[in-house]
Amino acid sequence: MAQGFLSLEDAAGLLRSGGVLVLGTDTLPGLHCRADDEKAVDRIMAMKGRAAGHSFGVIAGSAEQAKLVSGPLDERAAAYCRRCWPGPFSLILPASGSLCTKVASETGTVAVRVPAVTSLRTLLLEVGFPLVSTSANLTGNAPHATLAGAYLEFGHCIDGVWQPSEIKTDERPKKIAIPSSLIDLSCWPPKVLRKGSQDPPPAD
Repeated sequence: MAQGFLSLEDAAGLLRSGGVLVLGTDTLPGLHCRADDEKAVDRIMAMKGRAAGHSFGVIAGSAEQAKLVSGPLDERAAAYCRRCWPGPFSLILPASGSLCTKVASETGTVAVRVPAVTSLRTLLLEVGFPLVSTSANLTGNAPHATLAGAYLEFGHCIDGVWQPSEIKTDERPKKIAIPSSLIDLSCWPPKVLRKGSQDPPPAD
């Protein structure tokens, strides 16, 4: 049962100990847990009615923290990450072995984003490990654009809700609450698989 709106410290503690939270982000609000916690990832899969074999996106508090879930990058790819982060860009990178196996794709990659919201990055650094970040919806349904909608659907089976102090999710125009751009960095030049709210930086 959700504990309601949490402080940053309480949210970080619950996530460190295996909790599943609804978090507001700079794109869509979503379901979150540590990306190396298999039991918590299984909970999210069950909540969403999601079958095995589908990868999850991950958010990190910094480019340095993102290295915990990605394999080695060449300087060209690393430089592109620095141009995209923090910001609404999820980059497909080689996955490291520290991830829960159900988070990475079958091809050994993971989509990683460093959010633009300062307090969300602070939370991620407090947790100490990147988080699974997936839209708050049953598989096949439209994602909730507001924390209120996410709470109504999942409040009975999550451990709490946290909202960044910079964002009033339920007051902003819905056109802002759209997914991040998805950019494949396994090839060069990078390939945009999904366009989000901002145009991605050009490849040098």
